[in-house]
Amino acid sequence: MNKQIDKQAAQKLAQAMGDECIAFRVRALNRIVTNLYDAALSPLNVTVNQATMLIMLSLVGEATPGRIGQVLIMEKSTISRNLDRMKKQGWVETAGRDGGKEQVVRATPAGRTLLVALHPIWEAAQKQVAEFLGSKGVSAVHTLHEAVRKKHPV
Repeated sequence: MNKQIDKQAAQKLAQAMGDECIAFRVRALNRIVTNLYDAALSPLNVTVNQATMLIMLSLVGEATPGRIGQVLIMEKSTISRNLDRMKKQGWVETAGRDGGKEQVVRATPAGRTLLVALHPIWEAAQKQVAEFLGSKGVSAVHTLHEAVRKKHPV
């Protein structure tokens, strides 16, 4: 890797990579969609990541932080940071399981109340994102999600 490459050649490679990079496009789309949801949910002081975690916990009853990350495909640090904030808000609680060796998280009554309050805001954000992406874009997202889940089931 010590080979010197001139600025113009590097720029040409960077242009080709930038034009073709799937990761860039997926991450950019993720940031745009996340920002739309976060902006909509901000009056309730909740992020889309936190809402997603609250939805999951309301569906399954309780889960370990590791399981939350596995199901929602979130990094451990994202789970920890959001669970800390959610505990401070009173939306979730943790308890020991298996003699206290393993922590489980569950939604509190305040968390379930928040879920009800955020539903109409989520619906409005859902509509805004659907309009932004268009019907073909929404369909493409669903198709890609199903394909990924088949290859990486939880």
